Amino acid sequence: MVYRFTLLSDEVDDFLREIQIESTATFLDFNKAILESLSFSDKELTTFFTCSRSWEKEVEITRFEMDTNSEEDSFTMEDTPLDELIEDQKQRLIFI
Repeated sequence: MVYRFTLLSDEVDDFLREIQIESTATFLDFNKAILESLSFSDKELTTFFTCSRSWEKEVEITRFEMDTNSEEDSFTMEDTPLDELIEDQKQRLIFI
């Protein structure tokens, strides 16, 4: 299955990007696709958050393993396929 994401920015007026990527791709693959579409360096420290319909952050997917509370699940971009955390057709993500 192919996912189609529409990227918006609250910092740039009229910003719009669409990225299509396989559901089995990792968040790291998605990260690279976003950075390439923006001509940004792959050395940028980035993170994703899944979020609610009201844009409240829920699950963080980090570029690198971070020291986290052992009681919470930890997700890294390299080890997390998109289809593991994207369950809803209109799933919202925040990319920082």
